[in-house]
Amino acid sequence: MIENLIAGFAFILNPGSIAAALSGIVCGIVVGALPGLSATMAVAVLAPFTFFMAPEIGIPFLLGVFKAAIWGGSISAVTINTPGTAAAAAMVMDGHALARKGQARRALEISLYSSVIGDLFSTILLIAAATSLAAVAVRFGPPEFVMLYLLALVTIASVSGRHAPKAVFSTGLGFLIACIGLDPMSGAQRFTFGNTDLIGGIGLIPLLIGLFALSEVFTEVEKMRPRLEFLKVGQDEPRATLADMRRVAPAVARSSGIGFFIGILPGIGAEIACWLSYGFAKRQSKNPEEFGHGSIEGVAAAESGANAACPGDLVPMMVFGIPGDTVTAVLLGAFMAQGLIPGPQLFEKHATLVYGFFAVLLISNLMLLGIGYLFIRYLRGITMIAPGLLYPSVVALCFAGSFAVNSSYFDLGLTVIGGVAGYLMRKLSIPIAPLVIAMLVAPGLENALRQSLLLSDGSLAIFVTRPIAAGLLSVITAGVLLVIWKHFRSTQPPKETPA
Repeated sequence: MIENLIAGFAFILNPGSIAAALSGIVCGIVVGALPGLSATMAVAVLAPFTFFMAPEIGIPFLLGVFKAAIWGGSISAVTINTPGTAAAAAMVMDGHALARKGQARRALEISLYSSVIGDLFSTILLIAAATSLAAVAVRFGPPEFVMLYLLALVTIASVSGRHAPKAVFSTGLGFLIACIGLDPMSGAQRFTFGNTDLIGGIGLIPLLIGLFALSEVFTEVEKMRPRLEFLKVGQDEPRATLADMRRVAPAVARSSGIGFFIGILPGIGAEIACWLSYGFAKRQSKNPEEFGHGSIEGVAAAESGANAACPGDLVPMMVFGIPGDTVTAVLLGAFMAQGLIPGPQLFEKHATLVYGFFAVLLISNLMLLGIGYLFIRYLRGITMIAPGLLYPSVVALCFAGSFAVNSSYFDLGLTVIGGVAGYLMRKLSIPIAPLVIAMLVAPGLENALRQSLLLSDGSLAIFVTRPIAAGLLSVITAGVLLVIWKHFRSTQPPKETPA
């Protein structure tokens, strides 16, 4: 592993890759700091422009955007009480409270240091875990992959709470969309209705741009929010000290582990990791009463947990080809567009390139630390960009990115349809992530299922006679029972307490 990592550093340490990662970090911070925009939107819109670059240029750029956007959301969370990204939602609780006490710089610096530490810790675990899991994944056959794909879908439903039925509907819709095109075995057309543009299936990137980017613009424009109160970051404000970091060290360590673990579970991501880390830190704190009123432990826990989830999200995507969250779903499409098929074979065929990406993750931590530290005072100014300038620019990028994939006007229409569908799903509280992950999982699941039945002459016993497949099936069964139980509990009326 060490030899491969050294080779990866040697391969990726070139001006083009470093400049791409640096540019990605700057773009990620800007997008993350703007309320209403998200890391998923940024990666979805910018991904098509990397298809014309070499993998060692395009992928580092997208990884930089991904990592930096998560921390960038804390800038607006602290200064205007509005999280720039969903992963920064928990930062509002204590970050803005510190800002109101004249400690905005201290809050932002603690969040920066915590995010870098959490990301670094999680990246080291990624390098160790991915290599070991890839060696195991090579032994997986079609039955094991069938169970693995099903486990990813059950995991999504299990964290959907009261929205589990809507998550199931969204998953089914994703499977239906994935069926459009040619049957992979017979070559027969499915759901094309005679339209030649549908023979190749639904374009993933144009649809994702519509679902995530265009729909977010529609949602934000509908709100028509007044200009938010902005708290400036003064040069003379107190800054984070070594004593502060020693105090929050236990919370950062715990939250980094929580974030990585949450990240490797398919379909969850940084949005949940930040709240779980924050809640656990509050329970373990010696001063829980400070949480919500300006606790530096709360700031550190939320930020380190959210950023530690980012490298964790890459584990299922790179090792098994299953996206960990919506951002890695877009990254999966970017990898495939570069001819890099995520899965165990990726580590065998492109080991140097993969470890080069790992090296980029380590190097970009130092870049984020340097850029964030030098420009904390000035970066907050991007939160003041007028919506009348911001959203038309985002829409223009959406259509440019969509058209750049295949130079197809059909893809532009697909982006609009995706934007309207995403907007309606948000209004109806139907989660989008299950649809996207189901679209990505469906082809692999279908092929693995057909291959499994061919191997067993149509017998389903193959899924219980192979140890790994049977073990995964037992986990899936437990997950389904958990989903049913949680849905039953949520539909029960609250018990009346006796007078």
